[in-house]
Amino acid sequence: MNKKLNTLLADLRNYKDRLSVALKIADISIFEVDLKNQLFTFFENSESIFEKKGSAILADVNEYHDLPWNEYLSAVSAYFTHPEDTQFMENAFRSIMTGRPISFEARLNAGDTAYKWCKVDVAPVLEDDQPIKMIGIISDIHHMKKRIDFLENSVYKDNFTGLYSKKRFEELCTSVLADREDAKCIMMIVDLDYFKSVNDNHGHMAGDEVLLSFSQHLSAAVRKKDIVARFGGDEFVLLLLDVTSIEVGKQKAEEILQLQDNDYGITKSIGMSLFPDMGRNYDVLFRKADKALYKAKQKRNAYCVYGEDE
Repeated sequence: MNKKLNTLLADLRNYKDRLSVALKIADISIFEVDLKNQLFTFFENSESIFEKKGSAILADVNEYHDLPWNEYLSAVSAYFTHPEDTQFMENAFRSIMTGRPISFEARLNAGDTAYKWCKVDVAPVLEDDQPIKMIGIISDIHHMKKRIDFLENSVYKDNFTGLYSKKRFEELCTSVLADREDAKCIMMIVDLDYFKSVNDNHGHMAGDEVLLSFSQHLSAAVRKKDIVARFGGDEFVLLLLDVTSIEVGKQKAEEILQLQDNDYGITKSIGMSLFPDMGRNYDVLFRKADKALYKAKQKRNAYCVYGEDE
């Protein structure tokens, strides 16, 4: 009997060792939660992802087990997830409590460790159709996520300024305008006056300095939800979303014209059109803003609205 027991224990140890190696190779961690008692019962291979032992994680999170359910969810979510991603963890617990598995991606850490992008797959263990445990798998996708972000940026962003590219601007504008009916938006094209003279008289490094400085100031001058892009060369485009009237665009244009963003006397010309009054799609709005820009460039250091002062 002892021999059989020893053999069984040896087999179990070997199985655990093989599982541990496999988890390390795959950058995967497994955890289990006793839902009834609000206790994490094990956390295997946490070092590969969080550089923190599972025993330390268990000691940290199991201090919350006496909290009321909603407070427990908030505490566990705050311990494991980035402040902007805590809802994902809370949603996972709530899904499990209804007996449904769930998967999500979020930035995770373990209390005081560095955040990493991870994929989390969790499933309930049922007893009499009631969830009694939650078993989860955490996969490290940090490098893959960063690679995807890099590839997306190389397609969607202008390599020099970091603003959206022409192609991405067109895609975003087409999408957001299609979702709006009566909300007013302003298409704005900004061109740097006499930019070629900077390259000719001061060199291309000076020209690059002007472009980079202006793009940074332009980004800072608009709201986060507005869309800003480098359209090409010394031309920039904006879509100001959900404004009250064209007067908002005029005020913003005045602000852009007054930006002190270079030491070479470069000024700007700006053309504008208004959605939906002057057009209900990207192509029409851009064409009319471009016509307004042509008029503005005849004045220099000025803005024009399509249809005004014809």
